[in-house]
Amino acid sequence: MRRFLPVLILGALSVAGSTRALPHSGPRSGKGSGPRTPFSTCFAGPALRCSSRAESSREIAPSTLPFRVQPDDALTREAFEKYYNMDYSGAIVLFREEEKARPDDPFVVNHLLAAVLAKELNREGALDATLYMGNRFLQLKVPPVDPRVRAEIGQLSQRSLALANQTLARNPNDVNALFARSVARGLATVYSAVIEKKWMGALKQALGAYHDDVRILRLDSNYSDAKLVVGTYQYIVGSLSWWEKSIAFVADIHGSKKKGLRLLREAASGGGEESIDADTILALFLARDKRYPEAIQIIGQLYSDFPHNFIFGLAQADLWNAAGEQDQAIAAYGKLLQLGEQGFFPDARVERVAYSLGSALRRKKDYAGAAKAFDEAVNYPHANPAIAAPAALEAGEMYDLLGQRQAAVECYHRAMRIAPSSDSARTAARQLKGPATSAKMN
Repeated sequence: MRRFLPVLILGALSVAGSTRALPHSGPRSGKGSGPRTPFSTCFAGPALRCSSRAESSREIAPSTLPFRVQPDDALTREAFEKYYNMDYSGAIVLFREEEKARPDDPFVVNHLLAAVLAKELNREGALDATLYMGNRFLQLKVPPVDPRVRAEIGQLSQRSLALANQTLARNPNDVNALFARSVARGLATVYSAVIEKKWMGALKQALGAYHDDVRILRLDSNYSDAKLVVGTYQYIVGSLSWWEKSIAFVADIHGSKKKGLRLLREAASGGGEESIDADTILALFLARDKRYPEAIQIIGQLYSDFPHNFIFGLAQADLWNAAGEQDQAIAAYGKLLQLGEQGFFPDARVERVAYSLGSALRRKKDYAGAAKAFDEAVNYPHANPAIAAPAALEAGEMYDLLGQRQAAVECYHRAMRIAPSSDSARTAARQLKGPATSAKMN
């Protein structure tokens, strides 16, 4: 999730609308190292020298993570365990401790920046890959970010970039410094696009991250973590029509779906911090090509590795649903709802599961079950309006199909109150003019 949203946003900004939305983001020498956010190299200070980090404040213990981290100490491993299990508050505490000990390490700064940003995006319901697979995110409202959080994100981003640039000023071919800058630029992309709504600034940062990674691979073709961004855009641009490609070429990004998938596989198998996001994006693209069994296997392994990661659990259920395994998907959605109500997932946006369950039940013509699920999506505390409004609309349509017109009318009014200027509100207003028939809604 550290690099997941930045690369998808770069694709959306570069070729907005060209991709289909999917149902539902060795040591640090590049041979493998950590997550770039949704969604780190071995630098020991301004000189960015690689080291074993034996001087860490905690003893090195056997890692349970399925990837290598730098610095390779118990503190960083524990922080990443929390991060990928979506305990962002817990991860922030540990990353702050690491950052105090290593204030001149841009990758430690990037770890903290990723966690702070992911927590804020999750709070606002923006940590959802489906928003960035087209151009829907362009219509998202600016989230009401706490001024202190906004200031910290900006300060961390500037500091990481400055630290990496200090080393590059001395040695422009330092691949670790280039990678640090690429990560920082990717995180700045999310900040500019989602929080600041500064599209051109976001595109500039995102393209900078891409070109940094291209340069890394020219200098060291085995730097696996740099293959994530390059592979993603090889695939995206390779999926475009000739007309769309002519626009993308202005940004100097050429593409091949086959090469993109190969690079993503290499990034995923490289064992670095980017391997988790590489697997996630690989699964997303495989699903786009309707290669569901492999996509489900990849996401299932990620969910097994990080069982408290709500996004991985939801993605697995969504993939079953997309693959036509509706009964398995419905059971998975129900299990996620149960675990969410038990507090198993930290700060999960459970309304998204309830909405997906309602949609799956609707397709099976279980209108009563669908209405209940849609109602649950609306009634979750602090539900994201982007989910709650269409859920209220669909609940109303279910009640109309069940012949419960009064309940339907109440739902339509609710959809209009939740998001007055939305498409859901406009559709609800039309449904209020007369009972909808099953012929219209099936």
